[in-house]
Amino acid sequence: MIRDTLSYLYVNATVMAKEGKFISAGRWDDLWGCSSPGEIASLLEGTDYFPYLSEGAASEAKELERAIIEEFSAVGREISKIIPKRAWPIRDYLLRKWDVINLRTVLRGIHGGLARERLLDSLLEGGELSFSFFNTLLDVESMDDFVALLSGTPYQGLNEGLARYNETHNLFIMESMLDKIFWQDLWLKVLRLRGLREFREYIAMRVETHNLKIILRAKSDGLLREDIDPFLIAECTIVDELLSAFDEEELSGMLPLLEDTPYFEPLVSGQHEYERTGSIQAFEEVLDGSVLQRAEDIRKKKPFGPGPLIGFLVSKEREVKNLLAIVRSTEVDLSREEIRESVMGG
Repeated sequence: MIRDTLSYLYVNATVMAKEGKFISAGRWDDLWGCSSPGEIASLLEGTDYFPYLSEGAASEAKELERAIIEEFSAVGREISKIIPKRAWPIRDYLLRKWDVINLRTVLRGIHGGLARERLLDSLLEGGELSFSFFNTLLDVESMDDFVALLSGTPYQGLNEGLARYNETHNLFIMESMLDKIFWQDLWLKVLRLRGLREFREYIAMRVETHNLKIILRAKSDGLLREDIDPFLIAECTIVDELLSAFDEEELSGMLPLLEDTPYFEPLVSGQHEYERTGSIQAFEEVLDGSVLQRAEDIRKKKPFGPGPLIGFLVSKEREVKNLLAIVRSTEVDLSREEIRESVMGG
């Protein structure tokens, strides 16, 4: 217990200092009303994002968006260097997350036929795969070539979705497979390890919400159970009953099957919005909120171990997502209320 507490002292002190510079509730209220990148940039003064803002960030949403993501990436790299050695799966999580972000960028570029230069500008440092490797990926001419170059990396499993992608040309197939590879790899690692109970609890919830999102989206889209099996992460018993009833039940009839889980009440609360809009995003947002709440619970339960670090990582991710939603809203005609609704947990 004492050893565990001492090993996290430095990293917890670091993240607590960074939390002190999180965007305040009052500043969020001002950000919701912004209609230009310049207004947003001025409100970021005094935050950790401000040093990353270039001159272009005050006038171009894309430049401002990149600056925010660069700061997020830098935070991950900084923390990965001071994590206790025994907590190496957390380090893997921080670094490989950026490999997944960059791979997703390349995936979307290949799918959409985007120019190489545009994709190169979108890549960010922070992961385990080298920039020279991503340069090679940018030279491919097809999804088949892209997947072939991933042989020997943790992401070679993308080949399992290739045939279906080529048949349907549905990018969701490749993106879902990429998410599965990321979370399943982490999940299997923490299941085999002793210790890191709190991080295992967090990853378990990410695995469960990944599977729930796949199941709910597939049900909403009228797919069959066999269509989604390749994208589901194994060793996740919480969805067993849902899968057994998948081909028989309507979506609304599946929610009561989760009554004894932490997800039942949040999903029921999102049901009205789903029925009103027909968008599965209503369910995805409440599931994301459940992850955030679980991270806060872990922080309170283990305040001198990995709890503060896990709480910080989830809170930081939420702050970045919310901030990016506001930046992107400046490029479309949205009201203050619509912007506020698009901000998760704001």
